[in-house]
Amino acid sequence: MRGLLGVFRQDDSLGKRLVVILKGFPCSWGRCTFCPFALEQSFNLREIIETNRGIVREAVEIAEREGYRRVAVFNGSSFHELLYDTVERLRPLARGRVFEVEERSEYVTRESIDALLQYYFPERLVIRVGFEVFDERIREELLRKGMPNTEVFRLAELRKELRKGGYPVEFLIYVLFGIEHIPEEKVIESVRKFKELFDGVIAVRYKKYLPNHPREVPISRELVEFLNSEADLVDWGGEQWEFPTKTKKNSRLSGTEKTWTG
Repeated sequence: MRGLLGVFRQDDSLGKRLVVILKGFPCSWGRCTFCPFALEQSFNLREIIETNRGIVREAVEIAEREGYRRVAVFNGSSFHELLYDTVERLRPLARGRVFEVEERSEYVTRESIDALLQYYFPERLVIRVGFEVFDERIREELLRKGMPNTEVFRLAELRKELRKGGYPVEFLIYVLFGIEHIPEEKVIESVRKFKELFDGVIAVRYKKYLPNHPREVPISRELVEFLNSEADLVDWGGEQWEFPTKTKKNSRLSGTEKTWTG
């Protein structure tokens, strides 16, 4: 088991990259039925700032010393919900590199992408979005993602516009599998549909962390073979994250620090 936050070296089908996992406020949506990341988030402003300063400092040192050209930044919600203090300190990591961020779909617009490119000057910007499954009923009624198919097709159209404009931007979509609400045929459908609409698919095996979360379910050999063949990356969940156990409520936000809106 390894702690969630920190800097991690990764080398897989997406290539060699540095993975930077930061602390943040609870996700503005916060209703997904399967997500454990609220366990790591905080309302404590000073804690978030100091934790992220240390993580980013370490990431910059490793990236420069070891020559990493691709950096992925995650914070358990959306990149646009990070504090400005953290956003500013990430600039040396992003400039001239392939820079990956996670977003909820509502944060992904032509304007927000322009802002990211003009602020960070990456070689390429990769935006990961967790649609999880193509079937809207499963996504909205069972997973409670708050991302209807209108958002799927809006981002697909935005991708087309960006490609025509020569933007150095790619979209990778998460597909969830091994969870009771998503039959294998829906996983297969999701991978195929999202690959048609976007630049790639990351398939993620579900892990249950809380008693009220959906059950894990076994997967067939056929699905394993399909994912290995068709997904750009498969996260099999071989190394389980260690989430902290909350024993008391986080202190409320104090001070004037704001999240970055581009």
